[in-house]
Amino acid sequence: MKKQQTGFTLLELMVTVAVVGIVASIALWNSSDMLEENRAENYLLELKRNITYARSQAASTDEIVVICAAQQGEVKNQNNTMQCRARWDRNKIIIVFIDGDNSGHYNSTTDSLLRVMEKISLDDKVKFTGNSRRLRFNTSGRITTNPGDFVFCPNNGANNNKALSVSQSGTAFYIGDTAQTCG
Repeated sequence: MKKQQTGFTLLELMVTVAVVGIVASIALWNSSDMLEENRAENYLLELKRNITYARSQAASTDEIVVICAAQQGEVKNQNNTMQCRARWDRNKIIIVFIDGDNSGHYNSTTDSLLRVMEKISLDDKVKFTGNSRRLRFNTSGRITTNPGDFVFCPNNGANNNKALSVSQSGTAFYIGDTAQTCG
């Protein structure tokens, strides 16, 4: 009587490993794109919440409210003064403050810091097309600077870029996918 062998042949095992490897590489490739898209979307939605907050604060308190990018070191060290920088990325943290002295820059003796956003990764880029260092909200909640779009480029690439538009009325609209770049 012959004993019956059970198990896999070497060929069956190799085919199975190859199929699992192909499926895993496709899943990993798609998930990195998804992570980039989620990171861009989350950042812009957080920025939209801060813009909406700044607009409502300006209208409800009859104060000038400014959103701008400050140098990371100034924010972390809680400096008494913070300059609004021309670029919105590269070691910058976006801050929201009441501009009591109407200087356009934060000064702890006259201004009140309201919110501080998280610093973006060094690999990511943010660009504001409004050609301004800041968004300045007057007491009616309208911006007195140029309106424009915020573009978030994950990994400084041209793929998975997302945009947020700010109108002259101070309202922020999440646009989503965009062909605009951060270059």
